[in-house]
Amino acid sequence: GVESRCILEEPVKWANGFIVVYNISDRTSFLIAKNILCQIREVRVESSRGDAEVPVCLVGNKQDLCHVRQVHEEEGRSVAQENQCYFQEISAAENYQEIANLFTKLIRQVMEHLKVRADRRRYSGSKSMAKLINNVFGKRRKSV
Repeated sequence: GVESRCILEEPVKWANGFIVVYNISDRTSFLIAKNILCQIREVRVESSRGDAEVPVCLVGNKQDLCHVRQVHEEEGRSVAQENQCYFQEISAAENYQEIANLFTKLIRQVMEHLKVRADRRRYSGSKSMAKLINNVFGKRRKSV
């Protein structure tokens, strides 16, 4: 609903990456995660203006409860594909190493993304600088 939008609006604009987690034994949490991904995508499209995509991970937690699973791995995977984000199922209770790896992966992607953005900015900056110099000296040459 409207309340869930308000919570997200701000962080989505400034965050450099997202990890969206749902519980595989709780269908409602999956639907909420889907909704959040959708909101992230909308805001990213509005604010990116052709910028490189902000890295997003969709994570199915509680893999240790797969005997009471309400969300199939394939569903998670296809939602991740629709939203162009990374997907993984984990068990936070059983394997903290998986979570450490996940965060490391996301941080790497974020660093890469920021580098791409900085390079792109530098490139367009130098181009406009060249244009500026050209304008200044171009006019001067004509008046001589």
